Amino acid sequence: MVNLTNPSTLVVVITGCDTGFGQEVTEDLYKRGGFTIYATCLTQESADRYNAFQSSRLRASVVDVTNQADVDRLQATVEEECPQGVYCVLNNAGIFIGGFFDFASVDSFQKIMDVNYMGTIRISKALVGSLRTYARSRHTSAQCKSLPRARLISITSIAGRATPPGHGGYNASKHATEAIMDTLRVELTPWEIDVSMIEPFYAQTNIVLSAHTVLERGWKQLDVSTQKMYGPQFIQAIKTHGELLYRQAMPSKWVVDAVVNAVRKRNGASKARRIVGFWWVPTLIRAIEWFPSWIVDFVTIVIMKRFGTWPADPFLIKNAKHD
Repeated sequence: MVNLTNPSTLVVVITGCDTGFGQEVTEDLYKRGGFTIYATCLTQESADRYNAFQSSRLRASVVDVTNQADVDRLQATVEEECPQGVYCVLNNAGIFIGGFFDFASVDSFQKIMDVNYMGTIRISKALVGSLRTYARSRHTSAQCKSLPRARLISITSIAGRATPPGHGGYNASKHATEAIMDTLRVELTPWEIDVSMIEPFYAQTNIVLSAHTVLERGWKQLDVSTQKMYGPQFIQAIKTHGELLYRQAMPSKWVVDAVVNAVRKRNGASKARRIVGFWWVPTLIRAIEWFPSWIVDFVTIVIMKRFGTWPADPFLIKNAKHD
């Protein structure tokens, strides 16, 4: 059995472990050893899959990051079982819903902010005390002076620094998450807690794979007049582009490796943000941030028109003539 009262036992809490990055990171860290992992899942089925290992180093529970009672229960469990504190909190839970502004409901904007942004707030707020406890042990126990610094890591996205069309609610949630992480990086400095963000480009995950399905669902709920504005070719172009994007996206392993390194390496979370993608992605993001908005907008519009994701009849003039 792992002695969870031993300050040298490194405890990692990971959210959103049902599928995707969360699942892959959890499995990778578990196989490597050296950590006790609290894996939070949205469903009992996913939690049972981890608990089937019957390992004291892997402890799964159902935690909906939008449910404060679930988060409070996680906090109480961790504080009771890990009096030495938590070494690393990894905010991974996230969703993509909504899409283009006309396709997205007000509720979808609320939901995506509640998961992607407020979920990060709830988990971080609940566990920052345990991070401080671990950080304090590095100074008060002679045997722990060699321990790595505590760390709060969030998987955000390049959408936290760019604003691709069709991702409005998602962009907003990731921008908000990056803003609070930038703030916490300074506020938690006195306790020597590293705050870092992993910013993936498009990866071959379920979120990217199902993105065009989300948009199609929103399209079907539009009124006839709005559908006519965009035209039937619009949603077909979205589907074709989405399938192409997934095929050309980077392997999810690139992100998993970056996250695992951020957790494992002694100075893995010392960098404020780390872009994960093809070699040209950092240059693209810097260009978007440095160039005047009109240049970025012009290029974006040209790309949209080329792929067919541009309204066919924005003023309903063509349809009026046909009618």
